[in-house]
Amino acid sequence: MEYILNLTAERSVVRESLKGIIWTIFFHRLFGPITPTTNEFLTITYPMTSDLPDLDSLIDEKINQLIKKKFDDNTIQNQEQKAKMGQVVIKFLDKKVTKSKKKTGWFGQGKSSDSEDLKLWESWTINVKCLPIIKESVGDKQVLEKTPGPIKVTDMKSYEQNVAISINSFENNMRKIIDIADSQKDYIPPITSLDSSPFPYSIDVEQKAPDNVNYTPGEDESWGNYIKKMLD
Repeated sequence: MEYILNLTAERSVVRESLKGIIWTIFFHRLFGPITPTTNEFLTITYPMTSDLPDLDSLIDEKINQLIKKKFDDNTIQNQEQKAKMGQVVIKFLDKKVTKSKKKTGWFGQGKSSDSEDLKLWESWTINVKCLPIIKESVGDKQVLEKTPGPIKVTDMKSYEQNVAISINSFENNMRKIIDIADSQKDYIPPITSLDSSPFPYSIDVEQKAPDNVNYTPGEDESWGNYIKKMLD
């Protein structure tokens, strides 16, 4: 099965937003014993585990890779929204051992050997739309300071609007993941291991992410209504 998520996040919060979505996916695909815990993206709590540091490090590594390749220096001088796109693909595989016989010797006596085949049973494509940080003009009260450390925001109105969009997008995607995990179970392969993650997995940052993703009208409309309610 293949699922597609369209995630929108402002540049200063895209790291934690994407991490929360990836962890929500993995939390519902770790069928073995785990130690559950929670983390927060702004005001929204999401599930994760506290006993899988290697997975947590891998998630951080892939997010860093995406940001470095696609989103660094995502600032603009005016109000024109020039978002950048990135894509992360998570794959879950089923490992199957097959026996094969090779003929050896004068009389064709068979010798069996085991080989492992990996079959994809689920993938999650996360299209990430990174909203830029707006840099105010020199005539305004503040300018963007490019100094080491946290990103400094100068246009607070645009920032608050983009963060509100980020929260709404995160919440919608997390709800979609949970709904899928709860309702779509028939295709999950038999679990034959007591490992925390009984199925091999991969996290890939796509080198050629689409420049433009067709977000559904429902999503765009909900974001617009969300912002309108905040400004009323």
